[in-house]
Amino acid sequence: MSLKARAREKVERAGISNYSFDQDVLVMCGNRYTVEPCDCGEPECDGVRLLKDAPVAGRVLQ
Repeated sequence: MSLKARAREKVERAGISNYSFDQDVLVMCGNRYTVEPCDCGEPECDGVRLLKDAPVAGRVLQ
């Protein structure tokens, strides 16, 4: 199963239906999450880690 498919399964299992993918970035509730593999070894781990991306508007350009 692909990483994207595992992320989709994780989101749907949580009861969230308002999500989409922008290439390999999960967009959910107005937030963007980078999808990465997880190998923490925890027994309940589904092998997917979602890392929240920093908002573009909050970045300071110099």
